[in-house]
Amino acid sequence: MQALWMLVACLCFGTMGLMIKLAANSASLGEIVLFRGLVPALALAIWALLSGFTLKSPVFGLHLRRNVAGIVAMWCGFYATTQLPLATATTLMYTSPLFIALILWFWFGENKNRAEKTAIAVGFAGVLAVLQPVLESQQLPTALIGLAGGAVSALAYLQLKSLGQVKEPEWRTVMYFGVTATVTGGAYLLSTGHAHALDHAFSRLDLTGLAWLLGLGLFGGAGNLALTRSFGSGSTWMSAALQYFTILVSTFYGIVVLGDIPTGATWLGAVLIIACGVLSAYATHLKKTR
Repeated sequence: MQALWMLVACLCFGTMGLMIKLAANSASLGEIVLFRGLVPALALAIWALLSGFTLKSPVFGLHLRRNVAGIVAMWCGFYATTQLPLATATTLMYTSPLFIALILWFWFGENKNRAEKTAIAVGFAGVLAVLQPVLESQQLPTALIGLAGGAVSALAYLQLKSLGQVKEPEWRTVMYFGVTATVTGGAYLLSTGHAHALDHAFSRLDLTGLAWLLGLGLFGGAGNLALTRSFGSGSTWMSAALQYFTILVSTFYGIVVLGDIPTGATWLGAVLIIACGVLSAYATHLKKTR
């Protein structure tokens, strides 16, 4: 079941990425972030209240730290997704294991074995390969924002571990993050010249655009729940290795639906970054079994 949950999460996140690209034709980035948070937050809050669960968390501080990192990563990743080919943006976002390894190595002083150091080197080679075609298209600043999203999401993943250690329910973790996305998306719309009020912003959307926004919120929330369930139900190594299936899903959607054919350098970079993540997860697994 653990592997199945992760594959479900990958399909959900890959589909969410496609819907972000499609919604961007008629919606602003603020509206995309708003719906990504509003749909799962409302659905989970209603479900919890009907089930008799409390919405109040005893570890609000942990949620706050996780959500600050997570929402910055989301804005960076979603911006890159709206501007870059879907496969490229997704690959850059999935550099988080590389940055987790660097944080644990340089910040927390964790010793790294040869396999882990090799994984870091492979990961950086993958990043350089993905950035190579971006340089030619003069979209380096956008790609660096996407890469920053991968780096900051590493901090969010480390905070998720803390929430899991105190047995915080996965639905409440996803709901609180949805509330954070809703607040930041709404604040963006109200504070920029793009929309004078939320009702004005929504009135610009056609039914198709609204469907994409509702869909990305639905698939994003479902993906978060499946991801949390997978990491909490067995081997962390297996979940970490399988999560890179999202890159393949996004590449498939990019080719078949959007007509974006990845360059050879992008393919190479994706393979190297996937190898980095799998090797890092396996090296961590070996450490725990010794």
